[in-house]
Amino acid sequence: MKYLWLPVLLLDVFFGQMAARAGTRICNDTKVQHQLAVTLHTGGRWVAQGWQPLPSGDCAEPVPQGYHRNYFYFRAESPGYRFRDDSVRFCTAPGRFRIEDGADCALQDPARQGFAKAVFDTENRTIQLSRRSHPASGSAAIVPPQEIRRDAENKEHYSVDVVFQGCTQPDAAEFVTCRFVGNGMKFGAEGRVEISDPVFTYLLGLLHGTPLEVDGEMTTRFGNSGSLELYSVTPRAPNRFDRMLEQMQGEWMSERNPMDRFEISGAVRRFSYGGIELPPEFIAVQGSCGGTEEEGDYLKVWDSLSSTSLCYQIKSLTDETMTLIYLPQGTRLDYWRLY
Repeated sequence: MKYLWLPVLLLDVFFGQMAARAGTRICNDTKVQHQLAVTLHTGGRWVAQGWQPLPSGDCAEPVPQGYHRNYFYFRAESPGYRFRDDSVRFCTAPGRFRIEDGADCALQDPARQGFAKAVFDTENRTIQLSRRSHPASGSAAIVPPQEIRRDAENKEHYSVDVVFQGCTQPDAAEFVTCRFVGNGMKFGAEGRVEISDPVFTYLLGLLHGTPLEVDGEMTTRFGNSGSLELYSVTPRAPNRFDRMLEQMQGEWMSERNPMDRFEISGAVRRFSYGGIELPPEFIAVQGSCGGTEEEGDYLKVWDSLSSTSLCYQIKSLTDETMTLIYLPQGTRLDYWRLY
């Protein structure tokens, strides 16, 4: 029975360090108390431990001094609330627990539950719990499609719906670079492929053109291109516009001028004329465009080299043909699918 005290004592020490230093904080900005569990990289492996009460209006600093990773994982629970995780699972158990990743969950009456990834910063950084924990019924907190905010260090936080554009990984390299397009911008994110941090391993298995929600910090930005330090990747159910974009994938040729062609791959359109390729464009299918009052289906196109954008009404779309109306002139453009 004495061995049962060790996890509890370690847990008390762990949570006692929360108030001892500045750093990443998890603040409960919901109206109810939550129970908090965290997973840290300790002694060469990931260790999950919890549950610690986090009353409404309180904050916790779950990362101890000297932590050597730049990220950790957390989960918060409260009756009637649903936690949005990043599909990274660790063992938990009722009451106080401390479980090393890889341990036999069945021996400790735990359950594998999803955790959210969070970036650790030695400077002040606050994670608002309402971004992850939503009421299971009634009006849930809604994260806007695009949210940009700046913290005290003028860093740019970015959360946006995107279309996955694929990953590249040099032979035998442990790093991978993944690309996304959303809201007229192209993003790149680099990460390490390892079992203990499965976000980029997950991305390597995704199909080109998969709709996602990404959350991270914009580290560099030039025009409509940027680099992200990726916090989380969340699959989102394809809506009507996503399905229309999927139907547009492939190469199309102008019915009027066979030399006028373009190819759509994910959310990128590449024009060519007489075999000469033009700079790529970023595209999105949406319900309005350029201040148009008429409801309908529209294709918005952003120039990848500038901040300019164009609008087309999608007059018709089948598996073989597509008709666009260039706005505001009303020019009709008919295309045939090549493949």
